[in-house]
Amino acid sequence: MTRENPLKVTPLAYALGATVHGLDMSRPLTPGVIQQIREAWHAHLVLFFPKLNLTDEQQVELGSQFGDLAAISQKDDDSRSYLKRRGKMLVLDEVQGGVRNNKAVWHSDVSFTEQPPIGSLATLRVCPSRGGDTMWSNQYEAYETLSPAIQAMIEGLQAEHGTPLTGKAVHPVVLRHPVTGRRALFVNRLFTSRIVGFTTLESEGILDMLFAHMEQPQFSYPLAMERRRRGALG
Repeated sequence: MTRENPLKVTPLAYALGATVHGLDMSRPLTPGVIQQIREAWHAHLVLFFPKLNLTDEQQVELGSQFGDLAAISQKDDDSRSYLKRRGKMLVLDEVQGGVRNNKAVWHSDVSFTEQPPIGSLATLRVCPSRGGDTMWSNQYEAYETLSPAIQAMIEGLQAEHGTPLTGKAVHPVVLRHPVTGRRALFVNRLFTSRIVGFTTLESEGILDMLFAHMEQPQFSYPLAMERRRRGALG
């Protein structure tokens, strides 16, 4: 691998995901390297950096290459123990904070904000002895495999996300990615509460149908915690 082309991106045999080897955080990140990561991210949606072992400073440095950082916590609602690095990092500590089941529900991180983040950057510090598996889902494919009639029906609809605790925001049910141009479903079982302008019965029917469709296994990648314990990923 040369300095001009240092990264090796290997797609995973699932609906999304790729591993990235060759990222050297001991030297300044060049525009070329950042562009390779950005292109791989747009192509594969989720990137894994095996055994990278980022420090706090490196995680902030890497994340900052893609926009402003914000760590958003909901007071007393889960096991997020504290913010650090001036609100740029959020620590999820199951031992310190206790376990809540809401993280086992499909969701898009903090979709209840007016401007949800373009992505999340996570580093595993302590691996649990059992459980803790994580899954990601390809919502491009979820949208594209809907029937044309359903696609036409939900185009232009708006959905409310959030609770009184988190605050609420309204977003399109179907988003178009500003770079790839592809459409994706943007509702989730944890935070999306209703379709704006519809009755409760109508809203629940549409959302239940979309949730059941988008949560099908063929759209997802399961990161088994056992693989992380062996150091295969992340």
